[in-house]
Amino acid sequence: MSTKELILQGAISLFNRQGTAKVSTNHIAEKAGISPGNLYYHYEDKQHIIREIYEQMIKSWESPYERAENRSMSIETLKRFIEENFELLWEYRFFYREMVVLLNADPALFKRHKELITQRFERQQDLLQQLEKDGIIHFPEPDVLPSDVLTVAWIVSNNYLVFLETMGQAVEYRDFEIGTELIFKVLRPYMV
Repeated sequence: MSTKELILQGAISLFNRQGTAKVSTNHIAEKAGISPGNLYYHYEDKQHIIREIYEQMIKSWESPYERAENRSMSIETLKRFIEENFELLWEYRFFYREMVVLLNADPALFKRHKELITQRFERQQDLLQQLEKDGIIHFPEPDVLPSDVLTVAWIVSNNYLVFLETMGQAVEYRDFEIGTELIFKVLRPYMV
């Protein structure tokens, strides 16, 4: 593993456990087993590290989309897509826990995130259309738009961790299996 990868993996681990505010670049350097000077050789500050983690997260998210897009859909394909998304939400949970604060603190990150979310929402709309085309899902009522159903599913998935934590629950990986089931409950009324 390269020094840059060690830094990013160490930062993700610390951020997930303690949150970004409590973690300094010195903590990250120590976790990576390098000197602070070596860390600054690769990343100018903690914000730069967070941006790099975000870019890594974006790349990781391509795999579930690539496996689901441009193919016939099934319930199993949909379930795997949702599970993979929750796995990534778990891997980068600090970001979803602190998203509003992180985005407000960094206009460049906010701009990048807004672009990405717009693209991902469109891609998920395309997946819903493919599900409808393949006879897996159907939206019979004219007042129920697929984009509305997708918005509800999006809100549930992206805010599930925060909801659990604000209820005082210590979140564990298995909680994300329940998250997958919640998304299916949102979609179930429209499944054929």
